[in-house]
Amino acid sequence: MSALAIDLQRSKRIVWLAAPIVIAMLTQTGINVVDTIFVGKLDASYSIPGQAALGFSLPIFWTIGGFLAAIGVGTQAMTARRFGAGQHKRAGTVLANGIILSVVSSLVLTAVGWYAIPYFFRFLTSNEAVLALGIPYAQVRVLGVTGMVATTAYKGFFDGMGRTRVHMYACIVMNACNIVLNYSLIFGIGPIPAMHVTGAAIASVISTFIGLAIMVGWTFRDEFRSKFAFYRPSNFKPSVMWSMAKLSFPSGAAQIFVMAGVLMFLKIIALLDEEAVLNSLGNAEFYGAELTRGAPALHSAITHVREFAGRAFTVDWANTLMWSRPPVYTTAAKLIIDLLSIGFVTCIAFGQATATLVSQSMGEKNYAEAEAFGWDSVKLGMYFFGFVGLLVILFPEAFLDVLSDDEIVIQAAVPGLRIMASLEMFIAMALILTQALFGAGNTKFVMVAELILHGVCLVPLAYLFAVVFDWGFLGVWMSATVYVVALGMVMAWKFWEGSWKEIEV
Repeated sequence: MSALAIDLQRSKRIVWLAAPIVIAMLTQTGINVVDTIFVGKLDASYSIPGQAALGFSLPIFWTIGGFLAAIGVGTQAMTARRFGAGQHKRAGTVLANGIILSVVSSLVLTAVGWYAIPYFFRFLTSNEAVLALGIPYAQVRVLGVTGMVATTAYKGFFDGMGRTRVHMYACIVMNACNIVLNYSLIFGIGPIPAMHVTGAAIASVISTFIGLAIMVGWTFRDEFRSKFAFYRPSNFKPSVMWSMAKLSFPSGAAQIFVMAGVLMFLKIIALLDEEAVLNSLGNAEFYGAELTRGAPALHSAITHVREFAGRAFTVDWANTLMWSRPPVYTTAAKLIIDLLSIGFVTCIAFGQATATLVSQSMGEKNYAEAEAFGWDSVKLGMYFFGFVGLLVILFPEAFLDVLSDDEIVIQAAVPGLRIMASLEMFIAMALILTQALFGAGNTKFVMVAELILHGVCLVPLAYLFAVVFDWGFLGVWMSATVYVVALGMVMAWKFWEGSWKEIEV
């Protein structure tokens, strides 16, 4: 068989298992995309800074929630091994301890996140409009972390034994509720006042807990309750919790590195927006050459002065400048990331299906089959997303028009979107193999790889290309190109190398 060919039987199993995960994750991602769409329909005074605020908020949210959601990775890997070995009661014990770990840890980090969010935002941007809309949105969203993390524990259990449709059903209901709530709370309806961007956050939190309630209810069905005995007091086993934490922590740390890289990436883009404000000042004939030479000092006064006179100066100038030149690049980056996230989650869904098949095959001691599932999934993903990427390259405005009505933002986003669309095949390979390695229990390698690639590749190159080389908004996406290709090659090498076959979980 050619190296480019796909085994039909394995492919059917991958697609059959992945399809519900794809639907579930797309509908789950739809919560964030729907927020972007509805906020984009507001007046421009809300839509542009509002979408930029969402762009900063979601990586902050995922830094906290994504770190804890890694508990789902540990739950899935441990469940799949025990289910593959026919140890059903032990699989039920895994879920019980995953729930305890997820609820306790998320309550703690929710409190920390609530108080830390304003500091995160002020580090990332000085745009007062973005701060005014983004901080309340992010603080409300972080209240949903407990629901999100507990849901991932349940998802990990059901995915681990191949019942991927359970989470799909929950996500479909959850997203339908979110659409209705979003419209009602953002724009206002009847006695409900228009809450604009904050309304989107409230809708997302309510929808998250609706999804969790559905997942919990599923465990009380007769086919699961007696077979797995989830909720027995004797299931509380600190040793299982500790094993899960050790297995999940590298995945969570990798998520922190990824989100920290994204936040610094957005910080660099925010600098481009600030530079655009200064350029507007410097080019204005009204202010003349003296203001051009004084622009750096003016910027310093606007963003850093703390004395009373400085505060008065800031009120008079900063708001005027930032409102007259909204954060176009930051908003454009948000649109690009939202469109890419649809492809990301689909690749991750294929990867999670692969992780289950890899882990179950390892539980059966069939290591050759485990490896074959990984490579067939990669080929499926690369072929499909190569085609999707081609469509985006040819018709970028058609995709961007769905998310925004602001033409200036759409035109700013087109070049970066085309660059990232050309990388869809590498993105598919990287994400699918990352999840396959998670399923095999090789979480530490992924953590180290993400740390190195974000710390020495994505963020430094974004600053070098965009600011030092003065390539501007295009430069940040050139750095993303280097990162994506490097991540794909590193994950492919590690999966091919095969040391993951010896890992016990």
